[in-house]
Amino acid sequence: RRVAPRPVSATPAARSARSPDAHARAMVAGTWGLLAGPLAVCAALLLQGCGEDLTGDSGSPVAATAAATNSTTVASDIFEAHASEYTIPLNARKWGGGMRLAISVSPVAADGQVLAAQELLLDTGSSTLAFCDPRIASKIGKDAALDYMSCNLYNPGGVTTGYWGRFYKGVLDVQGGMQIQDGVFSVMTAEKSMPCTRGFQGIFGIAFEQLDMAFKYADLGPNMSKTACPKEPVADVMQPMMKELKSGSGVKQLGIHWSGNEGETEGTLYLERSATSNPHYSAGPLVGEASLGELGWYDISIAEIAISSASKSWVASDLDCSPTSTKKSCIMDTGTPVIALPKGVIALIEELAQQQVPLGSLTIKLQPAQAGASPVALEFDIAALVERQWIQASDGAGVILGLPLWASYYTVFDLEAKKAVFVLTGNRTLSPAASAPAKEDLPP
Repeated sequence: RRVAPRPVSATPAARSARSPDAHARAMVAGTWGLLAGPLAVCAALLLQGCGEDLTGDSGSPVAATAAATNSTTVASDIFEAHASEYTIPLNARKWGGGMRLAISVSPVAADGQVLAAQELLLDTGSSTLAFCDPRIASKIGKDAALDYMSCNLYNPGGVTTGYWGRFYKGVLDVQGGMQIQDGVFSVMTAEKSMPCTRGFQGIFGIAFEQLDMAFKYADLGPNMSKTACPKEPVADVMQPMMKELKSGSGVKQLGIHWSGNEGETEGTLYLERSATSNPHYSAGPLVGEASLGELGWYDISIAEIAISSASKSWVASDLDCSPTSTKKSCIMDTGTPVIALPKGVIALIEELAQQQVPLGSLTIKLQPAQAGASPVALEFDIAALVERQWIQASDGAGVILGLPLWASYYTVFDLEAKKAVFVLTGNRTLSPAASAPAKEDLPP
């Protein structure tokens, strides 16, 4: 899932001698095969079997097992204080070949001691809160252990990536002053290729419960393989913070900001009322409100993808996004370090680079939240995306608006109104729009 572009080598002299657009064209023309490798559009951290549609036999667009097992819900109950009071600082650091956001969370031991803060990867493409360090289990005590376990396999078709571990119920301290009572989380017993290195110590998924299932606890051994996970989950798991947002009496919204830079406190997670009462929301112009799905992912519908370069504009308008298909999913995912687009779009960018013309701008138009409204147009400078290695081909017809989206747009997810609100931030430059460009269809 988290396939990142390989680094492109260029001497400092060569880099400084070129304009950003010329350098980006050279990168595309010379090394696009490295940048456009397969990126599974089953991008969320999914359970085993994510290669299949999520629609069950009943026709209900939820995880098939939920309709078949009379599943119960394992969830946390409340925040100690109201979530609207909190703004949570996020750090930005590299892992797995790309930039990620990190949130600091401390589990609380059985004796009340607050354990060392763990840096967890903030992920809108998954739903589990899981710690890497197995020693945490002994410190929080047997009384916190549940008879359920988490077992997730990621990156279908690629290198084995995943973990298994028991679920626990306890107290969690989140940087920024939040304390979550009775939070349900997992501690990894075995993992493979998880964010447990380079300063990351687990995952903090904030997607929806369809992506996280609980299995009856069983010891699966010290190793993680593609066949390790059981087939039949017995319960849904709602991540502690998402439980409060969905069930509390406050405004059911969260906002995510990233400066686009690496470093401490370069991002912020805003909860409830603070999502629309902060400098990022009030300073930038409102771009629009797009329709938001909640079928596990933060899924969107894309009306059009367009590339404008020189005097021409190429348009693709038949993406047919489907949240129940792993090959056609169109999602917003902070855990993916690139914007992943269909291969035909990437091929056109490569063609422009070979022709030595300006790469121009990429516009992605999202279906509006309100019927009859204009599509929400998100615009990006292609040369800047290529220069930062923030663009890549997807595996299939789907689209992933990964972390680079947040470098350009502050985004508020309104869970009650089912919409995503986009506000333009000040850390982006765009190519000038071409006047009256002629339109051609994008290649398939």
